[in-house]
Amino acid sequence: MTTGRPLGWRDHALGFALAAAYCALLLGTSTGLGMARDEGFYVEAAERYADWFALLGADPGTALDRAAIDAHWQVNHEHPSLPKSLFALSWLAQRTWHVFPADSMAFRFPAMAMSALLVWLVFAFGARTHGRAVGLFAALAWALMPSVFYHAHLDCFDLPIVAMLTWVTYAYWRSLAEPRWAVVTGVAYGLALETKHNAWILPIILAVHWLGFVLPGELRDRRAGKGAVVALVPWWIVGMAALGPPLFVGLWPWLWHDTAARFGEYASFHLNHVHYNTAYLGRTYFGPPGPFSFPWVLTLFTVPLVIVLLGLTGLALRARAMLPPALAAALWPAGRLEGDRQRTDALWFGCMVAPMLVIAMPWTPIFGGTKHFLSGWVFLALFSALAFARVQAALRAALESLRPLRALAPAGPALAGALLLLPGAIDTAHSHPFGLSFYGYAAGGVPGAADRGMMRQFWGFTTGSLAPWLNAHVPRNGSVWICDTVPSAWRMLQRDGLLREDIRATWDMANADFAIVHHEDHFVEVDYQIWMAFGRVDPVHVLTYDGVPIISVYENPRRARR
Repeated sequence: MTTGRPLGWRDHALGFALAAAYCALLLGTSTGLGMARDEGFYVEAAERYADWFALLGADPGTALDRAAIDAHWQVNHEHPSLPKSLFALSWLAQRTWHVFPADSMAFRFPAMAMSALLVWLVFAFGARTHGRAVGLFAALAWALMPSVFYHAHLDCFDLPIVAMLTWVTYAYWRSLAEPRWAVVTGVAYGLALETKHNAWILPIILAVHWLGFVLPGELRDRRAGKGAVVALVPWWIVGMAALGPPLFVGLWPWLWHDTAARFGEYASFHLNHVHYNTAYLGRTYFGPPGPFSFPWVLTLFTVPLVIVLLGLTGLALRARAMLPPALAAALWPAGRLEGDRQRTDALWFGCMVAPMLVIAMPWTPIFGGTKHFLSGWVFLALFSALAFARVQAALRAALESLRPLRALAPAGPALAGALLLLPGAIDTAHSHPFGLSFYGYAAGGVPGAADRGMMRQFWGFTTGSLAPWLNAHVPRNGSVWICDTVPSAWRMLQRDGLLREDIRATWDMANADFAIVHHEDHFVEVDYQIWMAFGRVDPVHVLTYDGVPIISVYENPRRARR
């Protein structure tokens, strides 16, 4: 039994080239991108873990003692260890051999590499199901989403978990016809569990796909005499159950002692997560219930509109194949689009919609932004590539029908792909380094989103774009009240040489030389606090993006008299 089209070395060479180029692009554009709030926490954790790895190499007995494990791994133990362990190892290489030109790049590189490998994986998934052109378009459509491009830079878990979830899904899909892939599915799932808690819902998605689509369809096809394609034993779930939990515990030293109690603490943290405020269509939400429309509108507002429209077209083209076999047979006459025996279309649809549904539920904690449903966009990109296949075929046929343009017909696929991907490339280039502040055509751009009361930013990362102004205007040994920027992110700007080392961060607003305000709805009160503390209401500098204020800087008039 086989699944899909075989991929040759040329396909994988192309996938590797895409990954290498994307990783190089991420590295080249990371300079000057200020660290986000969460990145600062993970830098601190990675440095502690790096010390443990160094101790493990020098004195394994001491390193494996409970006291040493607890001392090093207690930091940020509310999240699994795999990404932070990779960050730690990358940091060990940096402090030993100075591999990267900036410290922040060392911490960020593992996530960049995983983001790049994900591009390869998207290409492989699309190419194996529908051919090389579909795979290539899907990979580029995914890579050229502004939110994806921003998150792919970060020393965070959001793109690594997307890579892991996609890998598990791909391995599961392969295992349906090739049971040996159940082992890969189990390994991938263990690593996904060890990456982020998003992995918890994936078995539910796969179980629905297996029970609702794959098994009934295979039984129906076998009764019709079509022969066996899909294994009737769900080896994939055996692999996930047998290999997932051991890998999860085995790769996380924090769980090696008091495993049940510590896992319970970890699960409770996420099941009872704090709520982060988010501005959405003119209202600030501080807790549930959140608006059901949130993930769908954010997808429309931040994904390039061409890709959204192509994705919806791809869904329409494959609608019959996404239905359970019995329902499809009842609604459409026999002989119409059936889909494959692995029910790939239904799998893609479920993996696309499920993450957004989870965020849309009224009991889900308020997070804000797009990072918790980025995994669904992988499959939006794949559906968009199916529509692209129709467009390029139509363009090629049109060119062949016109004698003066017939010579251009072989270039039709490349021309169609370039034209359809160009808006995403332009949006992505324009979004950097304000990735979380970007909104596309459907929102009316950045100004239109501001008029509609959408969140302009979070995590305090835009302070990195303010560094040149601070270097030029803050006096020697001056101080800045830093609003939403965490101290570790501030220090990283200095470690990277982007911000003068003598400029001090302070939480003493009244005595600061300067104060900054990140323009988010819940920081409106900060402007008033600064006016009262400084005795003036006019900022000396406003950092803008497409004319929309992002950060205002106030100067303390008493500074000159001190």
